Amino acid sequence: MAEMENQAWQPLPGVEGVKIYPFLRKVDIISSNSYLVAAPGLIVVVDPGGLPEQADILLGEISRLITEKPRPVIVCLTHVHLDHCSQLLSHPGFRKIPLRIVAVQEQGAQALENGDRAATIADLIQHDLERTDIDIRLLPAGCDTARRKEEVNLCGASCTMCFDTLKIGEGRTLPRQYMPLHGESMIEFFPTPGHSPDSICIRIGEVLFTGDLVFATAPGVAGLKGWDLKALLASLDTMIALLSIGGISVCLPGHGRPMEAQMMLRTLTAMKKEAASLEGIESINPAWVKETAAYAGDLMDEVDRLFTIIAGRLVYVAHIMDELEESGEADRLRGMIDSNLVDELLSDFNRFSLEYHSGQVLEIHVALKANQISQKLERIYRGELLGSVLDLSLVRRVERLLLDYTITFRGFRPQVDLEPTDISIAAGKVITALSCPRYHDESIIEAESEEEFARALALRIASVNPFENLDVAYTPGLDIPIALMDTGRFADLLMYVLEKISVAGATRLSLGTGTTGNMVWIQVKSPGPLQAFSERVQRFITRSGRLSGGKCTISPEGNGMSILLEYPSVNSHTQDS
Repeated sequence: MAEMENQAWQPLPGVEGVKIYPFLRKVDIISSNSYLVAAPGLIVVVDPGGLPEQADILLGEISRLITEKPRPVIVCLTHVHLDHCSQLLSHPGFRKIPLRIVAVQEQGAQALENGDRAATIADLIQHDLERTDIDIRLLPAGCDTARRKEEVNLCGASCTMCFDTLKIGEGRTLPRQYMPLHGESMIEFFPTPGHSPDSICIRIGEVLFTGDLVFATAPGVAGLKGWDLKALLASLDTMIALLSIGGISVCLPGHGRPMEAQMMLRTLTAMKKEAASLEGIESINPAWVKETAAYAGDLMDEVDRLFTIIAGRLVYVAHIMDELEESGEADRLRGMIDSNLVDELLSDFNRFSLEYHSGQVLEIHVALKANQISQKLERIYRGELLGSVLDLSLVRRVERLLLDYTITFRGFRPQVDLEPTDISIAAGKVITALSCPRYHDESIIEAESEEEFARALALRIASVNPFENLDVAYTPGLDIPIALMDTGRFADLLMYVLEKISVAGATRLSLGTGTTGNMVWIQVKSPGPLQAFSERVQRFITRSGRLSGGKCTISPEGNGMSILLEYPSVNSHTQDS
């Protein structure tokens, strides 16, 4: 397949005398790709897109074509998400096309005529939705039950619309609706629900317009209103079968670059495996978007803080090792993390966050941006190397934060490993770790090689105790029942709270454990103002408390603050079960 040229007319593969004009865009949720197909007697528009400037270019091409030769223009939607069709609804140029017909799958047609904000994702992207009338309802219910024909009016001219089933191998058939385009060629419409109930694929010659089928399992897409796993798996099977019988050379997706048929075949086959893992995914709705966007901001704040600590310690230790003429170890440390790239990614998100707070971008964009950045950070983050030099709790916390967000954005709840835990012992281990160095001076003295010596020395230099000026008074309760909690997440959360208190300048705090009713608790109290506990920090603590299996209450305590974490006792959980 020759590469398709963007925004240029070129022959449409498989149909003599018909040309195609692709308007291709990078993948985003603002606007889809659009495609114009020009035949001597008909112009086809597939997905007008979501941007006025994109529509202006398309309308300019359409105007030139109908000036050269007046003919009907049929606008076909692969589905009614507004990134594919908002310009059809709102751009005056599309309403003024002299001979215009709009063709939409039956359920999508109902959504547009009824102004359904959820079905069109207008509620997610906070977009105005104008109702519109649909001329042709494609692939109506029952269209696969019998072969039939019906006459439709194409702006004064009669056109035969046919319904039948296409054999796709192994005794299987695919419902099809088709109409003439030019000569013996036709426009074929196939139902491919799953991404949305109204999703369709369109075939002209050797070209298959696939809409958002190839993105139906993507994070932030799977779970949208109308997303249906069972229907999606069936659609993947039918399109794999259609591509396998041949006759299609290029697939044109709703976003991104064209794909050769064989590449699309491999992609859809891989999607089947991915889709099978999406059972029970959460619905993406305005409440989910709001919560996830807030989570994204909180998460990136903490990731930024932890990466700053990690990068700062690596730079400091590498500098000292250079001063000690241990250049090999210094170079190894500098190679553990690309701090410039981390800074660039996190600065990018911070700029994006500022744009959100100024009203320039939407909550859904913040959630998407955080997902992109967290995935990039996961790829460049090498925890096993960092753990050989830095505090393992820092390394583990970064890994867990990035993974938790990826899982959350995917539409699932992060894994919580609840286990019977003595809360007093778990808290005691965290407190002991505050003053327990990770290094052993003997490792430096007893090193048997220059390499062992350099690494032991680097570990010693990297060890920093942020709690050396903090006096912790720990009072564990007596006869406390065993709690049910995620011990690892609890330890991370308690360490985070103590770090925030220490960094705020507090010199002392009290910490105690106890039990009330069926709940086991731990309470942290610190006197003095704690400016570090912003609304975002409090949100992060509360969410982390839930993820550890408990409930968090943050309240003023004199001039300071009290943080109470409560967990169900094992006995109460057994009784409830």
